[in-house]
Amino acid sequence: MKRIVAMLALAAALSACSSDPEVRRVDVGASPEKAVLAALTKVQASKEQRIAVLNAYDSRNGTLVSLDQTSKQIIAQWYKLDRTAPDYLQRVDTLAAQWAQVNGDEMKARGAYEHELAANLSSSQWSQWQDFMINVAVARRHAELMNEEVLHQRY
Repeated sequence: MKRIVAMLALAAALSACSSDPEVRRVDVGASPEKAVLAALTKVQASKEQRIAVLNAYDSRNGTLVSLDQTSKQIIAQWYKLDRTAPDYLQRVDTLAAQWAQVNGDEMKARGAYEHELAANLSSSQWSQWQDFMINVAVARRHAELMNEEVLHQRY
């Protein structure tokens, strides 16, 4: 009986979340802006390097955020498709083409951003930057997994 109640509670929680087209992420306290500022401190960037990096961030962040949101929305549309519908595969093909375009555009924008960063930092600073950002990503992913684990323990 306890399991049935837990499963019903989990199903209710998941159905409440399913109307949101994006998967909610855990905030581990460092916004992208804060992570960039922390990375600049970590690599001991000069004033000129700070300005160049922050300008690169400002010029591309809006685009990258928008592309990420669009990608998540396409995935959400795919999840909502009726797998038994006669036109299911055609709709998947359409969404796959849209998703590929968005992710290609994201790769180009992120590539231009990273190229600009690497061009404005020394090779040592660039290596330190990458290490720092990998650690930030790992910490965020760990927090997400811990949150999922806590969610599963609650229900």
